[in-house]
Amino acid sequence: MRTSTYTPGFAVAQTISEFLNQELRRPWLWLFLLTCACPLEMIFGAPETGKEPPPNIIVILADDLGYSDLGCYGGEIETPNIDSLAAGGVKCTQLYNSARCCPSRASLMTGLYPSQAGIGDFTTNKPHPTRGPGYIGRLNEECVTIAEALKPAGYGCYYVGKWHLHEETGPIKRGFDEFYGFTRGHSHDQYDKEYYIRLPEGRKMEIDPPAEDYYATDVFNDYALEFIKQGQQSKKPWFLFLGHSSPHFPVQAPAERADKYFETYLRGWDALRSERYERLKKIGLVQGSQWQLTPRSLVPVDRDDIANGYSGEPNPAWDSLDDDRQHDLARRMAVFAAMVEGVDRGVGRITDHLKETGELENTLILFLSDNGACYEWGPYGFDGRSRLGTTTLRTGDELREIGGRGTHQSYGSGWANLGNTPFRLYKHFTHEGGISTPFIAHWPAGFQNSDEWMRQSAHVMDIMPTILDAAGAKYPEKLEGRKRPPLEGTSLLPALRGERLPERSIGFDHQAAHALRKGDWKIVWSKRMPHEIKWELYDLSSDRCEMNDLAEEYPERVKAMAEEWETWARRVGVIWEDPNPQSSTSPEDSPKIAQRELTINVTIESKNPRGVALAQGGNQHGYALHFIDGRPTFDVRVNGEVTRLQMEQAVSGRVELTARLTANMMSLSIKGRMSVSCPSPGLIPTQPLDRMSVGSDDRTAAGDYEAPNTFQGKVLEHNVTVSSRN
Repeated sequence: MRTSTYTPGFAVAQTISEFLNQELRRPWLWLFLLTCACPLEMIFGAPETGKEPPPNIIVILADDLGYSDLGCYGGEIETPNIDSLAAGGVKCTQLYNSARCCPSRASLMTGLYPSQAGIGDFTTNKPHPTRGPGYIGRLNEECVTIAEALKPAGYGCYYVGKWHLHEETGPIKRGFDEFYGFTRGHSHDQYDKEYYIRLPEGRKMEIDPPAEDYYATDVFNDYALEFIKQGQQSKKPWFLFLGHSSPHFPVQAPAERADKYFETYLRGWDALRSERYERLKKIGLVQGSQWQLTPRSLVPVDRDDIANGYSGEPNPAWDSLDDDRQHDLARRMAVFAAMVEGVDRGVGRITDHLKETGELENTLILFLSDNGACYEWGPYGFDGRSRLGTTTLRTGDELREIGGRGTHQSYGSGWANLGNTPFRLYKHFTHEGGISTPFIAHWPAGFQNSDEWMRQSAHVMDIMPTILDAAGAKYPEKLEGRKRPPLEGTSLLPALRGERLPERSIGFDHQAAHALRKGDWKIVWSKRMPHEIKWELYDLSSDRCEMNDLAEEYPERVKAMAEEWETWARRVGVIWEDPNPQSSTSPEDSPKIAQRELTINVTIESKNPRGVALAQGGNQHGYALHFIDGRPTFDVRVNGEVTRLQMEQAVSGRVELTARLTANMMSLSIKGRMSVSCPSPGLIPTQPLDRMSVGSDDRTAAGDYEAPNTFQGKVLEHNVTVSSRN
């Protein structure tokens, strides 16, 4: 006999067990259990909360678009779709960039100053070891991209077009889910299909036109729509960055698209600048005497062939050019206009799709340019990938070849001056023509459209905090366990809604062009100009176009603002305190070379020496000891002009080089081997701002070469001896 112990609980459990064994076979019970196990919103849908979902976000960045090229900013180029965004949103008059494409993109993408993100001036595969962390030439590991901040908030992130933040830190590595475009270089042939890539690797090409029909701007627009649709299908909020390479050189567009603009631009930049200025007044952007149409801008100081014979002189009057030159230039600008129109066409396709799918109301769209219009290099522009002193004059039937497959033209400084109407100067510079960008914000669910222009100063570093504010996303203090630098930018949503932003200072630096904006006051340090370079001072509240330099009238203000710029520059890494002062010195510690005779000794070692071994100064005054294909070369620059002394024979191995400069003579010698000399341009007249650097010329070029220019080899020793002042 088996004895069992009885408890009431056991009896209940046994009863339930028997019941389940029978009833689990019945379908109704499974539905009951599923209902108990799952939240009700998974079965019946989430309850209404009354809270708007986070917006979708689109940033559209044009490349080298001038301040007034858009129709809604006074231009004659047809941009009806961008104009429609502006009419339904907010237009800004004072959004600043960082003077050039990749620094601006680094700042926009991270909410920091360019040097804080690692791209203080340009991308590079060979950063100079003494320039500091702000100049590694790629996004650093400390910064956070917009995509990296939006992903934790549930966003899908998509990128189309030009990356230009270095291929080693490409979009997929920095938070984006999908990419189509190019990660190498600043520009490329629009017709070269094989250059453009789809990432992550292994992704199928959703859009794959035949090579003979390929045109990058159109395909970028196609992929923007494709990724928007993928974002919509994901049922998550999405972020699209559309980084066009148009209208950056090479200016290229199908001939039939450019034809419509040819007659317009035959009228010339002088007439069209005046007409733009009048339209700027009519649309209310220009108000009163604060804005004055500037004279034709100077062509920067450069080699005469590069500057088309106008180095340091104003762009020529249109009527001074012969008919053939006018026709060639008009066709170049017509192609540029067709590129801008191609960007606008894509904006129209995007907004039409968002309207059709009911998502336009809650999509934040931001449109802007990465810098002012590009002057490279003179009023006639250039031809060819080298961009060095090669400008072809086309006539007759050859005109329609401009902008075709395999061509590589720019449109030149005269048209860039038109693009930046009414401002002075261009991309590369920190005057208003170089750092002012058109900026349009459109988000019907987030803020109302305004007929008034938003006239508060802002910067591209404000784009990221604006996006995070709109999305309700947090900027991570730490990412992947590492502490991140705090945002430098500020959200512009209050300003876009009509509120005032707190006053602040904004600093600028690009390859020896400096500026500081503090309230309505701005100081500017220029470069590559034929006149003396010094701090200029402008009151932008009454002189937005920088026509009246007040530096002599307010020297104490200049001094205080220059000191503030210096403090800012050191804080953000523009001025880098080199731990090895023998390699690179600050301006204060560099040899005092003004009005002094110089003896320069450098010992190098290299199998094939190339690049700058030692340099001091920049594109106004200075010297450089460098090597061209192994040939020792001594350049002395006075008032922007370079006098060159070069040995005929290439050298290699260990070389002890001595250069001398007197008021009458330049000489260059190699210990125990050879010596050459020539008349000198005189002593260097003033102390250069650019510091002495060893193994590179990393600011503006002291010699006749492009900077930055790094030595290929080792600099073993160097010494500069200066005479006592006469």
